[in-house]
Amino acid sequence: MARIIPALADLTQDIAGPVPLELLYAWATSEQDDASADGLLAPFLIHGTVVSTDTSGLSRMTTERDLLDVLCLISEPKQIVHGIGLEIGGRPIGMWVADNTQMFYPQTVPAAAVVDAMWEAEHRIACELPVAVGMCVHKGTFYELGGGLYGTDAHIVETAAEYDAGPEEVLVTEPVRLDCPAEYEFKLRADLHDTVPIHSLVRAAGMRHLDVERLPFPHPYPQPFFDRLQVFKRAAQRDPLRQEIYGAYLRESVIVFLARAHDASAGWDGAGLLDDLVANVLLDALVSGLDGISGHIAALGGGLGILNFNTATEAIDAAQALQRRFQANSVNVKIGVASGPVLFFSNPRGPSGIAGKPVNVASKISEDRGLVGRINIAADVAAQLPAVEGDPFEIALGGVVLRGITLKPA
Repeated sequence: MARIIPALADLTQDIAGPVPLELLYAWATSEQDDASADGLLAPFLIHGTVVSTDTSGLSRMTTERDLLDVLCLISEPKQIVHGIGLEIGGRPIGMWVADNTQMFYPQTVPAAAVVDAMWEAEHRIACELPVAVGMCVHKGTFYELGGGLYGTDAHIVETAAEYDAGPEEVLVTEPVRLDCPAEYEFKLRADLHDTVPIHSLVRAAGMRHLDVERLPFPHPYPQPFFDRLQVFKRAAQRDPLRQEIYGAYLRESVIVFLARAHDASAGWDGAGLLDDLVANVLLDALVSGLDGISGHIAALGGGLGILNFNTATEAIDAAQALQRRFQANSVNVKIGVASGPVLFFSNPRGPSGIAGKPVNVASKISEDRGLVGRINIAADVAAQLPAVEGDPFEIALGGVVLRGITLKPA
């Protein structure tokens, strides 16, 4: 913390984003022990059930289908999960970027009702859509900070949904299973070793009677684009609209994806969580403070960053400059670089989003398979550079093989 805490003195709320700066200042001036952390975090504790979902095969879809068709496909299950969740008393958490969703259900909503609702959601998705979703239902204690959920229980449900749930599978943790009626059926996922047993839901009552209103879910797009996307979904002839939307938003880009590596030995609660939040904010400050970088920031916050460049050389130069800054400040970050067409949304107040295959690829080769202190570049980026020194890599993800080079340290 010696190198991290002084950096807080110069932070603005714009850099810190939704993280409560007063919490971080209080942590900086405390004893920085577990007792101090527990006291500071107590006002942010919430108790209930959380559902996280993840669409199966996004990497493959972005390779096989047109980008707008993919965005339409992954928005439909979100609409179902959101509508059913609201109907039984849940509320959405955070911004639903890419293919993920998360909803919180307070203790007034029985965990068994959440299981029934998600069983119903899976049934409707399977019957109505050509896409599958995996999800996890977990009951516990969470820290709600800046619109997101943190802590060990948040990590359990998010990880299970992202990496362990198969297509059309509802994973249920032990606390949830114990709240369900005896006639519900579960199968223990013995292959999953976590802090709590995790089961695959085999049978539940469902909620066939539920009449769901299609209300807007928390999408990451500017409203004009989202409205156009809704029209595009319903259009009998999509090609004219496709060309119109692409003309307004599509651009060739080289994407640099930054993912801070969490120190698992520090844990997900108490002091470990607060140290983690401070390190995330420092990452934001280090990125924002690099000369000439502000115009390239497409998204930044929560330990992640997406930068947008016109050429591979610009992108690699910036990635290496940032990596040096991270290392000098003891912030462990994985970096991935990919290129291709993206939908880029901006406004006079700053970046408001980006979407496309390069973002997904750069995320996979950094966040999922990257190495701390190294830069992974996709093969298409390497082909745009005059000379590349590094080690080849090959990653198989969701039926797609991603190839590229891990650059030698600069």
